Amino acid sequence: MKLTSLLLSGLTCSLACAAYAGGQPRGNLLELHSCELYAGGCVVSSESTLGGRYMLRIWNFTGGSSFGVELAGLQLAVLQSSSENLAAPDSAPGSAVVYLPSASTAAQRTALMNWLKASQQDFKPSAVQSRTVPMQFEATDKGYSFSAGEYVSVKAVSRESCETGACGEALWYTPRASTTVFTVAVDRSSKVAEPLLKLTWSDAGKRSVFVGKFGQEMTGSGHFVSLAELCGPSQKVF
Repeated sequence: MKLTSLLLSGLTCSLACAAYAGGQPRGNLLELHSCELYAGGCVVSSESTLGGRYMLRIWNFTGGSSFGVELAGLQLAVLQSSSENLAAPDSAPGSAVVYLPSASTAAQRTALMNWLKASQQDFKPSAVQSRTVPMQFEATDKGYSFSAGEYVSVKAVSRESCETGACGEALWYTPRASTTVFTVAVDRSSKVAEPLLKLTWSDAGKRSVFVGKFGQEMTGSGHFVSLAELCGPSQKVF
């Protein structure tokens, strides 16, 4: 029994070392929901039952490798559709489509899928399909934009106003994806048309986007950037 335990421990260690050889995968995250994330309680309550059933997560890798395969410069996106609010942590995961970059090798696409399953503990959809498509991620002083073929396009910008609104505006959810630091941004425009999920989804003007970092060397994880920090002298967090 002790020998078996030692062998299993050694195998686990070997897999972990292989997964993060060359540095832990790291980069930027966009997580778009079909409900408000930072709002008043009245708004959140009105959306809690019928809203939030769609979620799109986008990872832009700026460095690191998985299972010995370099991921820097690649993107990975996951679209999920559920019968429940996917902004809630214990919601049913529903079905998913994984978008992989056409500008990648077969080994890189396999590594991306393996990283997704290993790093995102909540990713347990009942059905998973995938597409290999052209992907583009852009970051500017004004915000972020992403596209995946003809199926997905997203533009997110910083919140323009830092004033407290009516109905007790506050942060009601946290990212489903693993992050080291995050904040909430505005969905300037998003369009999703995915036949594999029979889903057509477009939105704009909602504070429904998490913008964050993942895989960074920081103390702790999942830090929310406060309004005071967001509205500080730099006017820029990421």
